Amino acid sequence: MMPVETKTKIHEDSKKLVYQDSDVKKAMDLIRSNGYVTSADFKQMADEDWAEGFDQKIEAAFLKVEGEDPYIYFEQFDFKGGDIDSIIFNMDQVGTRDHALELLAAAIHQEAY
Repeated sequence: MMPVETKTKIHEDSKKLVYQDSDVKKAMDLIRSNGYVTSADFKQMADEDWAEGFDQKIEAAFLKVEGEDPYIYFEQFDFKGGDIDSIIFNMDQVGTRDHALELLAAAIHQEAY
């Protein structure tokens, strides 16, 4: 009997996503002061997979800090012209998703719907 050859499909989630501790620390500082980070702060956030993983790294880092428990939230928004961009924000500071959209639009110089 001949062996059956199987093909392995390469998924998007198989790409190697690298996060620098210094970037996580910088993001935490920006969130503490501004309430959010965008691709204007970290160009890699243009990649949705990277941005989602970065959100998880930031959340995990905040959990390790005694006395801090921000409500960190990751969101993607669509803009006119079909562009999609990401924001990671502290819901306690930003307040609403609509405000997060406004902040993201201003940061990346886009017009929200």
